[in-house]
Amino acid sequence: MIGTIHSIANRPIVYLKGKLPPSQFFVLSAILVGLTSGLAAVSLKYLVHSIERLITYYSEIFDEFLVFALFPLIGILLTVVYIRYFLRAEIKKGTADIVHAIIKKSSKIPATTMYSHLITSGLTVGFGGSMGLESPMVSTGSAIGSNYGSTYQLSYKDRTILLACGAAAGIGAAFNSPIAGVLFAVEVLLTDVSAAALIPLIISAACGALLSKIILQEDALLSFSLQQPFNYHNVPYYIVLGVLAGFMSLYYVRVFTWVDLRMKSVANMWVRVLLGGFMLFVLLIFFPPLFGEGYESIKTLSLLQPSQLTKVSVVKGFVDNDVHLLIFLGAMMFVKTIAAAITTGSGGNGGSFAPSLFVGAYLGFVFARFVNLTGMARVPESNFTLVAMAGILSGVFYAPLTAIFLIAEITGGYELMIPLMIVSALSVTVAKFFEPLSMEGKKLSHMLN
Repeated sequence: MIGTIHSIANRPIVYLKGKLPPSQFFVLSAILVGLTSGLAAVSLKYLVHSIERLITYYSEIFDEFLVFALFPLIGILLTVVYIRYFLRAEIKKGTADIVHAIIKKSSKIPATTMYSHLITSGLTVGFGGSMGLESPMVSTGSAIGSNYGSTYQLSYKDRTILLACGAAAGIGAAFNSPIAGVLFAVEVLLTDVSAAALIPLIISAACGALLSKIILQEDALLSFSLQQPFNYHNVPYYIVLGVLAGFMSLYYVRVFTWVDLRMKSVANMWVRVLLGGFMLFVLLIFFPPLFGEGYESIKTLSLLQPSQLTKVSVVKGFVDNDVHLLIFLGAMMFVKTIAAAITTGSGGNGGSFAPSLFVGAYLGFVFARFVNLTGMARVPESNFTLVAMAGILSGVFYAPLTAIFLIAEITGGYELMIPLMIVSALSVTVAKFFEPLSMEGKKLSHMLN
């Protein structure tokens, strides 16, 4: 049945390939890959956010949330069962595997990757695993572009570009930010890109973002409204924030890698799953915002309502003043890294995109609130929350342009362009001084050697 449907769907594309000039057919291919990848990303995002909204609705008090804190264990267990007994193949995670496929495998990615990341990350994050969906979306979109190119016998060059088109559409759909999608594909996947390749990348990213806007209507997206314009008097504080973001990025990379390896060193798979689920349960009852991607808590910070984040925590009664709240939020940005590594190390699937933004948001808010509480200055806390997100993303992925334009797009304007550039540039500079290769770059280096 599936084969018959696939054959029927292929006929018009095969017909058009024979009738259209190669350049026009390639533009059509970019549109189709962009729409398909965007639809996959939107479907995953909608499913996971629907589950999260349901859980949020039924976990407004601590006793109820105590039950839901066990859900990550269920999600990781289902993920491991699916991989072991249904997929029966190892899932390649991260952009390093995509770049490795470009370099060593003629940009060919297994067809199972077109759906395996959607299922496994949906189970992991949907049930509360403390990871993000963007990296699985990138892997899914890349696989769609790669397999499209193989199906219609396109050249290695065209197949590579379509692979990147799928990734760009995934990011574009995830955040409704097509420019960030294009820049991510250029900075992370295509190290040597020509001007001609930008056109299909832009088309695909725009298609993904368009689908996101039509279907989700921004209800399930990370979106903000800028509350205060940029003030140049705050530049010294943005400089300090940029340096702090660089060191925080180093912490994220090193701690994430160490915890992930320690979890994977547990030989028995079922013991590893149970251990990871129990550790996440303990972390969640203390820090409920660690549940899932964490974008709702980022929105709460940007709206300057941090006290809402403690309402179902076991330590709620102890967080009764601004200093205690600041300590609680500061601990959260360190613990998020550990929770993310436990999730993936114990068998779950997800990426570091969302955890990086989470850590950045908390770093920016805590820094700005500390400055305000000490009376050193009055800085806009929401702006620092947003800008620091770009700083951590830049310092973890070594993709400053992606970070800058992602935050610029989701704020709905470019008022923060100068501080975004300052913080992102300083963060990646500090991180590169101590770690010449990014987290994914080191993984790729080990794969190639």
